Amino acid sequence: IQAASEQGQIQVANLLCPGNTVLSGENAACEAAAELIAEKGGKAVPLAVAGAFHTDLMKPADVQLSEALAGVELKSPEIPVVSNVDAATHSDPDEIRELLVRQVVSPVLWEKSMQSMFDAGVDEFYEIGPGKVLKGLLKRINRKAACTTINDSQ
Repeated sequence: IQAASEQGQIQVANLLCPGNTVLSGENAACEAAAELIAEKGGKAVPLAVAGAFHTDLMKPADVQLSEALAGVELKSPEIPVVSNVDAATHSDPDEIRELLVRQVVSPVLWEKSMQSMFDAGVDEFYEIGPGKVLKGLLKRINRKAACTTINDSQ
């Protein structure tokens, strides 16, 4: 990342599962990172996304989300929320509000979040929506985890 950052801003955006890390940032830096990864025998797959999500480049959106959430009443959840910002459980509405804002500019700690749930005894997961990307990631983290995909056609 350091070498690629000479071409522009780039950061780790997602730590998804073993062997799967997403980098995000300015195009030139991401292209430089992909070349460096290939030179070292790794694989880089460009993703078609609309922005440099989960990086400091999203700071303007972070500010806007903070302002928008300031007027929203959040209630304590019935079950704790695992934040992908710190992979910890949260029940306090003010903490959850702050974490929602922070997630815009913070890397997604998906693997650590899933591990946090495994450690808490969660052994059954549901992926809601089209596709099975999260189920695939989950299986790469813990092959024993049960995951059911629920989509519109069901």
